[in-house]
Amino acid sequence: MKLHALRWAVSIATLAVATSVSADQLADVKAKGTLVCGVMTNLDPFAFTDSNTQQQMGYDIDFCKAVANQLGVKPELKVISFDARIPELSQGRVDLLAAVLGYTEARAKQIDYSDAYFVSIQKMGVRADSGYKVLGDLAEKRVGAVKASSTLGMLQQTLPTAKVISYDDAPAAFMALVQGKVEGFGQSETLLRRWISKATDQKVNVIMPPMGQEAWGLGLRKNEPAFRVAVNDALAKMEASGESAQIFERWLGKDSIFKMDREFKTRPITQ
Repeated sequence: MKLHALRWAVSIATLAVATSVSADQLADVKAKGTLVCGVMTNLDPFAFTDSNTQQQMGYDIDFCKAVANQLGVKPELKVISFDARIPELSQGRVDLLAAVLGYTEARAKQIDYSDAYFVSIQKMGVRADSGYKVLGDLAEKRVGAVKASSTLGMLQQTLPTAKVISYDDAPAAFMALVQGKVEGFGQSETLLRRWISKATDQKVNVIMPPMGQEAWGLGLRKNEPAFRVAVNDALAKMEASGESAQIFERWLGKDSIFKMDREFKTRPITQ
């Protein structure tokens, strides 16, 4: 009898642990009333600290806040490093990533993605006095990219003979280009043009053709189907209401330094 009771107690304890481990993330987020978003910084216009208010601002920040609003909870921003994005998500320290997260097959093995909320065109920047006119001119040259970025894979496909130098972050890679340590710097055109707008000592040109394009999604933990559906439903509602287009226009549209047109809509990411 005692043995039966002991087995019953162990079974109940095991079930409780299993239930805790497999708890529904959507229910957890709503229960605590906050959505913790892992975000970047120093990546204007996607995420940066406003010098006057010391608050985080940008395209990704607005999407975090808008999704939280759709879910009926408050947003909580957690600034993380580029390399820490997936570990922070996988280990449960953030609920989702709104962190310039381009889709790659390698990343998709580790995390899930929401539908695409941005489409990034990857291009190459070169010094204006370099004489380089098209992407092929950089064959066998030294070119820079950010470590662990999707640009690295595109460079290997479009410029297989180039010597790729990896940098910890975009400012370091762009500075290497300006200083002549590399002949080109590949990145999202949006971010690339942002660095160019800040450069005062050296003019930098963006050359064609593009290296490729990538869809950006919000990073989600695997095996959380209810949460993924809720996030995608939030994005769909934002698209239908025009809120997503308004966020784009605010940060990247005709009144910004980028003067870009929104040539995409929120959609599932397919490869």
